[in-house]
Amino acid sequence: MFRRISPTQHALFLQYASQLMIEFPDSQDAQANFNHLYSTMQDLLDRFYPEREITVTSSDPHYVTPAVKAMLRRKNRLMRAGRCEEASALAVRIRQIIVRKSSKWLRRIDIRKNAKDAWSKVREVIRGTQRNSDCQVEGITAQILNDHYAAISTDTDYLPPVPKQTVMAQTNHITN
Repeated sequence: MFRRISPTQHALFLQYASQLMIEFPDSQDAQANFNHLYSTMQDLLDRFYPEREITVTSSDPHYVTPAVKAMLRRKNRLMRAGRCEEASALAVRIRQIIVRKSSKWLRRIDIRKNAKDAWSKVREVIRGTQRNSDCQVEGITAQILNDHYAAISTDTDYLPPVPKQTVMAQTNHITN
């Protein structure tokens, strides 16, 4: 579960919280008052910062958390919408988080005592978590893929432009 906190949400929450009055009846004990306060706070949290369900799988790298995954999705949405400056600013934040998590993950390795562990971590970073990289799909070959991409990337209505008068004819050869 992940809760996104935007400045707009936070401003609305602060505005609402500044006017909120929580009253406790004197007849109840401390535990009942605490339970009332806790449920009120939980309701406020759910109202202003709703939980989002983001699935992090075992195939995701170690640095991918629900927050990072949500930020990556938001960055992709911004890129598709043409808002490249916002997307690049978000990419910088994502990079900082990934660098921080990766350095924390690699910090516990002592290369002087156990170089084997250090190199296994390096290989894991380079290859990712996927171990079997040479898996094959039945019926798919390089030639089939080449033919497919050649077919979808060829414009059948393409006409070459008319050469300018300054262009040398292709039949002329350069000689010494």
